Amino acid sequence: MTTEASETPTAPTDALTGRLTDLLLELCGMPCVTGEEGPIADWMADRYGSRGDVVVRVGNSVVAGVPEDEGDDRPLVLLVGHLDVVPPTPDDLVPRIDGDLVVGRGTSDMKAGLAIAMDAFEDERLRTKGPYRMALVAYAGEEGPEEGNELTDVLEAMPGLADAALAIVLEPTDMEVQLGCMGGLHAEVTFHGQAAHSARPWQGDNALTKAGEWLAGWREDAPVDVEVDGMIYREVTNPTRAWTDNARNVIPGAFTVNVNYRFAPDKDLADAEAVLRERIGDVGEVAIIDRAPACPPNRHAPAVQAFVDAVDGAVTPKQAWTDVARFAQIGVPALNYSPGLGAQAHQQGEHVPIANLAPARRALGRFLAG
Repeated sequence: MTTEASETPTAPTDALTGRLTDLLLELCGMPCVTGEEGPIADWMADRYGSRGDVVVRVGNSVVAGVPEDEGDDRPLVLLVGHLDVVPPTPDDLVPRIDGDLVVGRGTSDMKAGLAIAMDAFEDERLRTKGPYRMALVAYAGEEGPEEGNELTDVLEAMPGLADAALAIVLEPTDMEVQLGCMGGLHAEVTFHGQAAHSARPWQGDNALTKAGEWLAGWREDAPVDVEVDGMIYREVTNPTRAWTDNARNVIPGAFTVNVNYRFAPDKDLADAEAVLRERIGDVGEVAIIDRAPACPPNRHAPAVQAFVDAVDGAVTPKQAWTDVARFAQIGVPALNYSPGLGAQAHQQGEHVPIANLAPARRALGRFLAG
């Protein structure tokens, strides 16, 4: 399906709602659980190749719209969405309209965002007359493990994307402009004791019970509000998993707790690790096993401010991690915006309100039209 440029790209028309709804249903009708994005990537590449756009394929990720004419010196804006979804449930396996909702796996996370980005990218008036060049970045592997996220591969394969003035990541935001994102660390804290037969516990030292007082202390741990660029991020640190490796009739000689620290974008990874180690204390062996950097809000970057002004909606901090952080690492200001509902991500019977689609597309169009 190829959309035609509207007479006024930001006009609130019923045709726009219908076009976006049809596109969203088409996107959700393609199987693309993480690791199975090949068919939807083929479809994306064919769609934009047939339109005459330059298309670059990196694995099962597709970038359309670059390089542009070398004489075009307009700032570059990246419209960024992931292609994959988590496994569907019986309630959202078949995409459909249900009253005022589009129901289907990935509707909110994040194909509603991808649909409005595609529709804007395909608007020839915006492409040729607007103040920005556009590139559509549709990547694989976001919902799976870190090493499978192909956005990193795309940015490495296409270094010119680092010249972008703004990356709009279309994760669900309930139509808020969510700036920056939290960083995250996972640490494994291992308490050591002495294994023994559970019938003779006095012959050992129970590593699990040694951790009891330390674990109880986390119940009193309160969020810490950190202001960055006028935005309040809430830092939290929580034990999330715990385990021993012994049989049931053995006093554990080791007990390990996973601690997750979500930190504000005033800290780099080294700063965050120092804070986490101090918070854990000298109670056992500490190993940092996962690191995800934060992204600053960049509220005063010209393109970010222009987007905020154009959308004219709520502006909030992103109290989670998203791929805006990958853009921060290469020096590209980034933000989160989408018609998708954050509370619907990964939920059974995932859905998005039809009424969110056209207003979000018009807001995106206002920014892209300058």
